[in-house]
Amino acid sequence: MKRSIESPGSSKKHPGPNLLFLTIVYLALLIAGGSTVSAAFHIPLDSAQKAVGFVSDHSWAIKWGSFCELGSAIPLGIFIATSVSRLRFLGVRAAGESIAFMGGIAAVVMLIFSGLCTWSLTRPGIAEESGAVRALQALGFVGGGPGFAVPLGLFLAGVSLSAGLAKLMPRWLMWSGLAIALACELASLTLLNFTAGYFIPVGRFLSILWMIGVALTLTTSIPAPQPAGPQTP
Repeated sequence: MKRSIESPGSSKKHPGPNLLFLTIVYLALLIAGGSTVSAAFHIPLDSAQKAVGFVSDHSWAIKWGSFCELGSAIPLGIFIATSVSRLRFLGVRAAGESIAFMGGIAAVVMLIFSGLCTWSLTRPGIAEESGAVRALQALGFVGGGPGFAVPLGLFLAGVSLSAGLAKLMPRWLMWSGLAIALACELASLTLLNFTAGYFIPVGRFLSILWMIGVALTLTTSIPAPQPAGPQTP
């Protein structure tokens, strides 16, 4: 078996998918299913009769929205895994990158959970049971709302701090990530008051701008060490 031999002056590049492409796919899926996701966010405020009527009249739209929501978890999960892997490749050995990975995986799981709960609303007989409709709507909302935003904030904060302090990303991007992460954490107040639900779309969509910034600025390679010059006696 042949081994590739790196020349002394060559740099090491992190092998992995393109972060910008993953962000675009993630955004496209969110937009494609956005109308149903937006409707699902308003469901907990509706009366039981109105909620049941919405599910009965928009079964296909709910199926499509849940499909897109489930699908969006895949590029997001790959983005998260690639980002943390790149930080480790670049030599980051701090709690921040582990916190980012934990939060990112939790966010992906909650996004999948939300999509599956929303899809379950379209099963035969569910729309006739107002209690089942309300329960699944609440689970879909809390999973794709605060349940998704809060761990996503941990991912943003972990990557921003780890990369920012190591000077692997611009300071403005680090502080932007921390501000968006704060909005994500404030989305947890939705469990106490639905007015705090405004933090959910702030964290969800501004995080996409942050992801684009990370994709464009987080380096993929380690500069090659310069060969030592001749030593003078």
